[in-house]
Amino acid sequence: MRNIKRDTAWLRAGFTMIELVAVLLIVAILAAFAVAKMADTAAYDYRSRLEVVKNHLRYAQSRAMASGSEWGVCFNSETTYYLFDNADSTTPVPFLGANGAVVDIAGENSKLRIISAPFTVIFDAYGSPGDANITIMTNAPEGGAIKVTKHTGYIQ
Repeated sequence: MRNIKRDTAWLRAGFTMIELVAVLLIVAILAAFAVAKMADTAAYDYRSRLEVVKNHLRYAQSRAMASGSEWGVCFNSETTYYLFDNADSTTPVPFLGANGAVVDIAGENSKLRIISAPFTVIFDAYGSPGDANITIMTNAPEGGAIKVTKHTGYIQ
């Protein structure tokens, strides 16, 4: 004879409605945090624009080393800067792939600002900025300073 209670026990095994609601509530809370984190793009904007400025400095440095003469970047305001060569520091030279000769950070809907402007960074034929460490201050919230190490020209 079969035991009916034992054969139907698997029908009662499962999750209760309270357990299902609790799991769905936890998943919804985690999803809300993830969406809120992804919606805030200001931190990514600061970091990406800061990397673009660093890469423009590296580009000027590589042009100086490749040509054997001085090249530099002139930060003429909080939102604009341009590349120049030793022949004429007042005439902007377009960056590779740039739309114009003068880079306008504000025109690209960025909130990054160069606080320590106006100033100029000049690299010699060896890629060195000279005998002084250079710190470019920005308004980026985390790690907003760009540092150019004396003699070596290391940009961080």
